Amino acid sequence: MCSRRHGGGRVRSTTPAEDRYIVLSAKRNRRTTAQQEANQFLAASGKQISRKTVARRLRGGGLYARRPVVCVPLTRQHRTARLQWCREHHNWTEQDWACVLFSDESRLVCHRIVDAN
Repeated sequence: MCSRRHGGGRVRSTTPAEDRYIVLSAKRNRRTTAQQEANQFLAASGKQISRKTVARRLRGGGLYARRPVVCVPLTRQHRTARLQWCREHHNWTEQDWACVLFSDESRLVCHRIVDAN
C-alpha cells in the first residue's frame, strides 16, 4: 500500500504569524475588502498574496464576508423622535393597530411567529 509523504503538497504562501496579522488587520477595519487587505499585506510585508488567499485566511480566523446593510445612519434627533413615538404608542391595542396601514415591506403580526423566508 502506498502512503503520502509527510510534508508533501503545496507550501503555504503565509506563515501562521502572517495569518494572524491578516485577521487582526481585518478586525481593526471591518469595512476593508479582501483585495484591500491583500494590498495592505503587500505594503507591510513585501509579499504578494491573492484576494482568495486573504479570504481563506479570514474564514480560517472566523471572519466571513457579508454584505453591509444599506441604510441611513440615525442621528440623535432620529433616535429621540423614534423613542417618543414608541412611548406614545406603547399602550395601543390590536384594534388600534388594525387601523394602521404599513407602507413598507415589513410584516407585523401580533401574537404569532412568522417564518420570514
